[in-house]
Amino acid sequence: MISIKVKILFAMSLSVLFTYAGILYLNYDNIPEVIPTHINFKGEVDGYGNKIQLWIAAGVNVLLNIVCFFLILKPKYINFPVENKHKIYYQLRIFVSILSIFLSIVFSLMIFNSMGYTKKEIFRLLFSILILPGLFVVVFKKRPI
Repeated sequence: MISIKVKILFAMSLSVLFTYAGILYLNYDNIPEVIPTHINFKGEVDGYGNKIQLWIAAGVNVLLNIVCFFLILKPKYINFPVENKHKIYYQLRIFVSILSIFLSIVFSLMIFNSMGYTKKEIFRLLFSILILPGLFVVVFKKRPI
């Protein structure tokens, strides 16, 4: 039985994914053909590529979310050598759900940056997507086992 908290957390990652994919789809014609694809530690762009790579990055994010979804559905395939597996499975599902949120945020930052969004716009957009479900998860702390 997957708890509502895990479902909400995983839905948050999907909402980030669908939001940036929708924005990418709507603004694809306005994106220049050559975009920055790599930024070094100093914040300087040192790699450029075609704008189709934004869709490739979104596809990779979809594949990683599918892997996370599979781990949430079937945590038994990780095969923990412990007796109380229900508690461990619950913690694994929470961890994988949060990991999928971070993966989607990282990919969205890359895509929004390539599309020319400012840091303030990116923060406002991600904040508006994640704040309500995040508050719901924090307020309802009951943990089913």
